[in-house]
Amino acid sequence: MRFGFDVRPFLKEETGVGVYLRNLLEHLARIDDQNVYCLFSSSLRDRFPPAKLPPFKNLYFIDRKIPVRCLNYFWACFGWPPLDSFFSFFLDLTHSPSPLILPSRGKKIVTVHDLFALDYPNLAEAEAGWIFPKRVKSSLIQADGIITFSNFMYRDILNRFPYLRAEKIKVIPHGLDPFFLEIVSEQELKEFTLTHSLPSDFLLFVGTLEPRKNLVRFLRAFWEINRRWPSLHLILIGKKGQEEKDLRQLAKSLGIIDKVHFLGYLSRSEVRSFYHLAKALVLPSLCEGFGFPVIEAMACGLPVVISKSSALPEVGGDAALYFDPENTTEMIEAIAAVLTNKELALSLAEKGQERVRKFSWENAAQMTLNFYYDLIGARQ
Repeated sequence: MRFGFDVRPFLKEETGVGVYLRNLLEHLARIDDQNVYCLFSSSLRDRFPPAKLPPFKNLYFIDRKIPVRCLNYFWACFGWPPLDSFFSFFLDLTHSPSPLILPSRGKKIVTVHDLFALDYPNLAEAEAGWIFPKRVKSSLIQADGIITFSNFMYRDILNRFPYLRAEKIKVIPHGLDPFFLEIVSEQELKEFTLTHSLPSDFLLFVGTLEPRKNLVRFLRAFWEINRRWPSLHLILIGKKGQEEKDLRQLAKSLGIIDKVHFLGYLSRSEVRSFYHLAKALVLPSLCEGFGFPVIEAMACGLPVVISKSSALPEVGGDAALYFDPENTTEMIEAIAAVLTNKELALSLAEKGQERVRKFSWENAAQMTLNFYYDLIGARQ
């Protein structure tokens, strides 16, 4: 059978969608040598790096010089051209890493990470803000299958779209990239600290700088925490989003601009080193369909202090400390608890390293492949 994918989400800087798709395809390549994988990329200027292609035994890859937004517009608004047409043969199934279907003549699966853009289109990234509210409903209806990563999102989808058949929605949790379980030596960390001139004490945030991450409240909370711990810094890692300028201005107005570091997008290796060096990961998001940084930080033995909204408690379990993301006082108290209580911090770190064992990309890939077979009506 022939399966089609759009690999543009990990063409360049990867956010959660790209991390998901890359890991899924890499692990499908390990377990499936029977089916044909048809990977598509397009951009006017950027060519897909061959080194990033998953090592499928049966692979077709096409890279077109088509503007990203132009193709997205035609696919979202007109459902044309079908992905099959680029390969010149029929695709049995296409799997979109977003809630918008990949137009094709065969079966279609979509992936729902979260539905934040439906409630707050003005706070979502520009393209998602205008396309999602108009197209998600029809896309989910047309899709033959829907994959999501938590029971929270499963219930959210059905509550919003009660006319969807529950059996066409499959919960398949993310896996943990084994890279974050690898040991990093003290010497490596010492050299990394010196190279990057890092402060000795800092909190860490990892994620795109966008409104749903609730960073305005977090900066205000950090201002209060920094009054108690003047040596503490805050490091923000991730793709620079639309509100970075406002966050910098807020940090400046609060008098903490020298304590808040905007590092942008970093490599996996660099992020892993930060996980090993920080005091805690803080993820204050208003909405998360899963939350990759949570399990990555846990794998590195870092205490995790996170929002109790959406799917995060399902991911963190009893290995995280929670707060109401809309309650700045509660956020401050949770962070302060980890900073002052060494036994608590150690307990969270130990529980986290045990908890991440349940998140496996091998299992996720096998469950996904089984879902493909179920929809097509075939078995390996």
